Amino acid sequence: MNSIYSRKNQSPRLKLLLYSLFHAIPVAVGSLIFAPPSALYAAEETDYDVVVVGGTPAGIAAAIAAARADKTVIVIEQAPVLGGVLSSGVLRLDDKYVETNSGVMDEFRQRVKAYHRTEMADDPLVKEHIKQNPPTRWNIAEGRAWEPHTSARIYAEMTGKHKSITSRFNEVAVDVKMKGQRVTGVITRERDNQGNLGARHTYTGKVIIDATYEADLAEFADIPYRIGREARSKEEPHAGRIYTNYFRSVNETLPATILPESTGVADHRSQAFTYRITAKDYGRPDHPYRLKEPPPGYDPAKYNWNANRNPIIPNGKFDLLGINWGGDLVGHGTRWVLADWEERVEIEKIYRYHDLGYLYYIQTKGGSPNVGLPDDEFQDNGNFPYRIYVRQGRRIEGLYTLTESDLHKDLRGDGFRGPLHSDSVAIGIYGIDAHRVQGPVGRNEPPYGKGAAEGTLHLHDATGPYQIPYGTLVPKQRNGILFPVGISSTHVAMCSVRMEPVWSSLGQAAGVAAALAIDNNQELRDVPVKQIQDELLKQRSVLFFYTDLPLDYPAFTAAQKLSLLGAVAGPDIDDYNTAGKPKGLSTLEMNSYRFRPDEPITMGEFSQMAVNGLQIPLSITASHFADAPRGHPAYKYIETLYDYSTQSKQPFFDFEPSKDFKTALAHPDQAVTGAKAMKIISGLLRKRAVPWPNPEANLTRGEAARLVYQQLE
Repeated sequence: MNSIYSRKNQSPRLKLLLYSLFHAIPVAVGSLIFAPPSALYAAEETDYDVVVVGGTPAGIAAAIAAARADKTVIVIEQAPVLGGVLSSGVLRLDDKYVETNSGVMDEFRQRVKAYHRTEMADDPLVKEHIKQNPPTRWNIAEGRAWEPHTSARIYAEMTGKHKSITSRFNEVAVDVKMKGQRVTGVITRERDNQGNLGARHTYTGKVIIDATYEADLAEFADIPYRIGREARSKEEPHAGRIYTNYFRSVNETLPATILPESTGVADHRSQAFTYRITAKDYGRPDHPYRLKEPPPGYDPAKYNWNANRNPIIPNGKFDLLGINWGGDLVGHGTRWVLADWEERVEIEKIYRYHDLGYLYYIQTKGGSPNVGLPDDEFQDNGNFPYRIYVRQGRRIEGLYTLTESDLHKDLRGDGFRGPLHSDSVAIGIYGIDAHRVQGPVGRNEPPYGKGAAEGTLHLHDATGPYQIPYGTLVPKQRNGILFPVGISSTHVAMCSVRMEPVWSSLGQAAGVAAALAIDNNQELRDVPVKQIQDELLKQRSVLFFYTDLPLDYPAFTAAQKLSLLGAVAGPDIDDYNTAGKPKGLSTLEMNSYRFRPDEPITMGEFSQMAVNGLQIPLSITASHFADAPRGHPAYKYIETLYDYSTQSKQPFFDFEPSKDFKTALAHPDQAVTGAKAMKIISGLLRKRAVPWPNPEANLTRGEAARLVYQQLE
């Protein structure tokens, strides 16, 4: 089934009607809200360098990155606060390792951390988390979880530092302005918390960035996009219709098992959406924020709750995420994405009633009457989150399409990481994680087939740290617009990318690219990726993941750039995640994914760093060295040093030949001094290397990276 759509083929409403007819889902087409004639007035156009639609973490990162390059920016946000879902009920970073946060996202985390350790230092949960190991997930003392109003305030402070950033709230995009093949502006309408649409506004810019979860501008600009699920393929063994044992118990099955009737057939369905309700423990059942009656359509059979759950953020607050038997709701995600803003009012009610039903169940049958809506959150919206948690929307057809095999450490990776992308502008390091797409329909759930939960994925063992190429942000068709959220990807790939730290990094890359395109007078597709990477590294964004390479480490930039060139030796066999010795994303074992910057570099490791880092073509005539034969990790790099050295009138690679010169030793495990490294570099470049200040001492891996990188600079 072809999942590429564009406006040429179908209007949004026609798409929604066809989808509804196909899936027998009722759509209230006639119940539209029309604004009075005065609301249709189009305000005077306002021009900016960069127009960002969506005050999500991606949109904020894009705006800040562009503002740092002295560009005027406007951020247009549908809610009354910035922060997207992080200010609307998603209370924590889905970041696996804290070291994956970088750039604007890590600046946000550090601000949350500082606030909790000062203003909130007396909160019992803050005190408890300060005692925890810092890498512990969702540690509020490390800024990895927060209250919604804290997120909104901090994001407002971060954008407020830049006078060139303007923010508009309670506005949604309803169309774009075009000039030939270029998107030149956005048309918005005001939208209040009840969904009523008001006045129109027009904003034009040199670059438009769609940082919304739905990627609505792709529809308006007639940019082809994907929605739903692709069919299973060799690049995507987990695509399409699939039954697994994730998030539920299936007797006599090993973890991470695909079950029968997993046909892999494509469809237009989306994983579950929800409102991520923030709740508060009032410590008594008679608090005023207890629901007095159930919402329309309430059915207690849809829910389950563990009364032993404890608050996870300050002031006794919960995240009421419920997967199969809680807040998650299937069957309406694709409808939401394809609907216009009038139709979304009705869909919001469906989710609102379902999620309030979950809270009502918690307060009654769930045994937690002390839990209620928070008195100090969303006070202008009935203490209810501003926006639906849209886990994935449209996915554009871009210059590069990210697939499962780009994330999977075994399909095209090395068993440790996903495949290398030298044009990376962001990293991902979260398992391929899809909430259910269909079912279950009852408590007596079968293991698979009719009535069972379908579409759930939780591939944390198979997913490795991966890179996301710049081309995923750039549509094949149309100019002047980038999509850091609705990137060019498949459903399976988006199930990992969809975490806010990843989207924030992609947003920062979009802001940098936008500024460079303006400065260079180039199309976005023509901006040199190296320039984007250089600026991102200056802004302390991670492009290749390590657990032991802090953003302020002297070798940070060098190690990042050389890693993108494949110049850093791979892991030892003991670093791999095996059944008997699990490591990596499935266990968060911290010794995995190390750069080891302070360890001495060996000749074998340095040979790879020099050859690939200096971008020297491989040259291998034979297998010469008994201690670095074929199969040795450094074989082809040591042989390349040998070949280039023998061709030079001044040989630069030292080795130990046998007496009969039939074989030799390269000593790949020996340490490398600064003088020896400079001799090799000078020989490869055929010119004197930039000197190293301490040539007689053995080089560490971090020092070697800096030495090689300074030759490139």
